[in-house]
Amino acid sequence: MLQYNDIKLEDISFFEYYWKITSQRASDYSFPILWGWAGDYGYRTAREDDKDLLWIRQTIPRDYDLAPLGNWERPDWADVIRERFGDESEFWLVPEKLLKIWEGQFGKRLEAEDMRGSWEYLYDIKDLAMLPGNRYMKKRNRVNHFRRNYDHSFRPITPEIIPEVMDFQHAWCQANNGCTNKGLLQENHGILRILNNWETIPRIVGGVIEVSGKIAAYTIGELACDTVLVHFEKASLEYSAAYQVINKEFMCHMHQEHPELTVVNREEDLNDPGLREAKMSYLPIDFIKKYKVRIKF
Repeated sequence: MLQYNDIKLEDISFFEYYWKITSQRASDYSFPILWGWAGDYGYRTAREDDKDLLWIRQTIPRDYDLAPLGNWERPDWADVIRERFGDESEFWLVPEKLLKIWEGQFGKRLEAEDMRGSWEYLYDIKDLAMLPGNRYMKKRNRVNHFRRNYDHSFRPITPEIIPEVMDFQHAWCQANNGCTNKGLLQENHGILRILNNWETIPRIVGGVIEVSGKIAAYTIGELACDTVLVHFEKASLEYSAAYQVINKEFMCHMHQEHPELTVVNREEDLNDPGLREAKMSYLPIDFIKKYKVRIKF
């Protein structure tokens, strides 16, 4: 029987191993997300070191099994799933690569349901850093207008400016109905938890846009091999193009500091029409598609 435990900060030591050997790294499964949101979603993990698998379960508002991290390239999934979950099982947010492996082994015993709102948007980092050509002209014009009209600068997030970022996050919440919306409140908990432990979390990166010495926007991301995951991005409503500016400047900084990066993962749209339109307007090159999977023996 699997033994699930709460996710703790010290779990980074073994979590990193499973994350690195997973063949498709969806942002939902990164440590800052699972640990940062654990208080609101009750994420727990169960290790099977002899199988090279890390099982993940969400327990709030009810139990949901997610896909495991670890070695997906195995021939014995039928035995593994049945022994641990019985004759009927359901998994949420299963990345497409794992789905294809399971389809090959389970055949008609598997049913998959597209979770379109959870697809993660992938972009060419050079496109987001440079905004080249006619296809990005409108966004480039907005960024240039901002540059002409405001005394601004980009700074990477360092421990010294964490208090300022936290103050900005608090102000952003106040400007958005105090983050009383359930989703924003949960997100705020995750953001503050990550900021409070910035120096402990590996591969965490971020940046701010300052206007006249005060933060006007910030972003928090994570390095994952050739990809930078963008977990959070907030901008003041006072500046109409601040979101476009922090996106571009952060990508420029990442591309310069980490030339090995080729892909940007800007995560899902949650089936929000406005958010979907905004993400599509940056012309994704691909998606990490995710599915709800039911298996019956």
